[in-house]
Amino acid sequence: MTTTATKGKASAPAKIILFGEHFVVYGNPAILASINRRITVSARKGKEGKVTIRSDIAAGEFEGSTFRLIEGANARATLEPIYFAARQVLVSRKQPAGTGLEIEMSSDIPYGVGLGSSAAALVATIAAVEELLGKTDRKKICESAIEAERIIHKNSSGADCYVSTYGGMIFYSRGEGYKKVESKSDLFMVIGNTGIKHNTGELVSSVRRLKEANQMAFQGLMAQSKDICNQALNALNSGNVDHLGMLMNENQLLLERLGVTHEKADELIDIARSSGALGAKITGAGGGGAIIALAASKQDSERVAAGIKAAGYSAFEIEIDSKGLVVN
Repeated sequence: MTTTATKGKASAPAKIILFGEHFVVYGNPAILASINRRITVSARKGKEGKVTIRSDIAAGEFEGSTFRLIEGANARATLEPIYFAARQVLVSRKQPAGTGLEIEMSSDIPYGVGLGSSAAALVATIAAVEELLGKTDRKKICESAIEAERIIHKNSSGADCYVSTYGGMIFYSRGEGYKKVESKSDLFMVIGNTGIKHNTGELVSSVRRLKEANQMAFQGLMAQSKDICNQALNALNSGNVDHLGMLMNENQLLLERLGVTHEKADELIDIARSSGALGAKITGAGGGGAIIALAASKQDSERVAAGIKAAGYSAFEIEIDSKGLVVN
């Protein structure tokens, strides 16, 4: 599509990991889904040589290697991957070296709790700048977002960017790539937020140290995780939500053995289960962050969310997002 747009605008969804986090780094499968929470990005031409980025949590201006803080703590580290992603597009589209941009971001995704906010931000930013310049291509956007995400998470599988770009649910492994998954039954799910931001890099490193310290035990956990993922795929395909909930609980036990859970996450998981969830587990790297809970019905998911809120935590019901990247 060719256009003479004065502004590019795009949005991309958050994600959850239903099964397989951490083990996916070592070649195991994982099941991910995009959800109905989004980051929206708009881009327009700006002052020559300057890229100004404003988000809900930070704002700053880049001019070459120089950064000027506008507002927010740790703003440069937060915004640098966005700047890199935007510059990637300008270079690939052979724009003049001094081309300036103004980028604005708004989000209803909790930041830093394992819901893929960084991947969604990168996908939406690249798409918005591509749209501003007259052309968008999902495959290219996804590839560029994965490259930019590796500034944040060096060993990123790319699955977060993929599911944010294409939407829906995927079964992923490094060896076999991405496969779309369709659930035969509706999935009634709740996110519970511990409010504790995690450091994905540190958690991934801690798992690596555990693996190196006891290869045999880790291989056993790998085998169990792979089996859980394969069973979960079958449960989704057959619509067996009771079995899916049981498998989520089993997956959580593996994550506890990896040492990546947190007492607040454990508390939320207990609350979710006692409020009627079929299963609950952390989603993402752990160390606080968010948990997901699966319920048998809409009424049950409402009860789970209410139970978590009654304990003083944030919670919201979610649905699978089938649209993925939306370019306006």
